[in-house]
Amino acid sequence: MTRGKEAVGLLDDLRRRRDNAQHVGKSGDHRAAAALFEGLLPLYERAWGAEHEETLAVRDGLGLWTGDAGRLADAVATLRDLLVTRERIQGSDHPDTLYTLDSLGYFVGESGDPAEGARLRLAALAGQERVLGPEHPDTLVTRNGAAVLIGAAGAPDRAAAMLRKLLTLRDGLAGPRDPGTLRTRHEVARWTGAAGRPAEARDMLEDLLPLREDVLGDEHPHALSTRHELARWTGETGGIDEAQARLRELLEIRRQIQGPRHHRTLETWHELARWTYAAGRPDDAAAMLRTLIPAREHTLGPRHPHTLASRRLLACTAPSDTPAAGALRMRPFG
Repeated sequence: MTRGKEAVGLLDDLRRRRDNAQHVGKSGDHRAAAALFEGLLPLYERAWGAEHEETLAVRDGLGLWTGDAGRLADAVATLRDLLVTRERIQGSDHPDTLYTLDSLGYFVGESGDPAEGARLRLAALAGQERVLGPEHPDTLVTRNGAAVLIGAAGAPDRAAAMLRKLLTLRDGLAGPRDPGTLRTRHEVARWTGAAGRPAEARDMLEDLLPLREDVLGDEHPHALSTRHELARWTGETGGIDEAQARLRELLEIRRQIQGPRHHRTLETWHELARWTYAAGRPDDAAAMLRTLIPAREHTLGPRHPHTLASRRLLACTAPSDTPAAGALRMRPFG
C-alpha cells in the first residue's frame, strides 16, 4: 500500500485515469473501458489495498464495463464477489452496496435469468428508495431496469405501465433530452410493442431515434439499440424488406463497434435471420443461423434464451415448415 506525501501525486493520477476510463465507457466504447479498468485494478490494490472504497469502486467499474463489453459471465462473477465484500465492509444498505446489487441484477438478467434479475433489482430499488429517496438518479436507473426485466420475465403490459410512469417523472426532473429520459422512452416503446401494439412501438421509435443519435452520437450502443428495435417493429408491422435493410446495415456497424461476438451484435444477426425467413428465403436464414448458433453458444451458453430462440428458428427453416406467427414473433427475451 502506498503511503506518505510522496504518494499524493500517484493517487491523484490514478483517480484521473479512473475518471477517464469511466468517461470512455459512457461515451460508448465499452471494450476500451473494460480494458482500462482491468489495467487499473492491480494499481489500485497496491496503492490503497484490496478492500479500500477506492479499490471497490474500480471493481464496480470493471464489472459494469466488462458486462457491457459482452463478457456477461465475467461481469456476474466480478459483481457477485464485490457484493459480498461490500455487504461485509459497508453494510447492505450502503448506497454503493445497493448500486452493486442493481448492477448484478442487470447482468443476471442479460445472462438469461430475467426473473432472478428482476428480483435482485427490485431488492436494490427498495433499498434505494429508503436510503436515497424515490427521485435519486440511482433509484430511477434501478426502477427502469427492474421494469425491463419484469417485461422480459413475461409481463410486458406491467413493464410498459411501470415505464410510462417513470418516463413522466424523468421528463419532469431532467428534461426530454436527458440520456436517462431517452433510455426510458426506448423501453416504453419496446415493451409497448411486446405487449401487442407494434405500430405504436414503431412510431415511438421513429420519433426517438434522431433525438437519441443527436444526444449520444449515431454510433453509441444505446442509439444502436434503438435502431435495432425500430427494425424489429417495422418488420412486425409488415415492412419486412425495410426491416431486413435496416438490420443488414446495423449488423455491420455493430460488428465494427461492439465486436462480432458481442451479445447485441448476435441479437441483430438473429433478427436479420428471422426476417430473412419471413421474406420466404428459409435457406438463406438457415445458413445465417448455422453460423450464429455456435457464436451464441460461445458468448451466452447453450441454454441461454437467446441461443434457444436461434435453435427454434433454425428448426422452422426445415423444408416441411412454413412461416407461422408463433415462429416469427420475437419473444420479449430472445
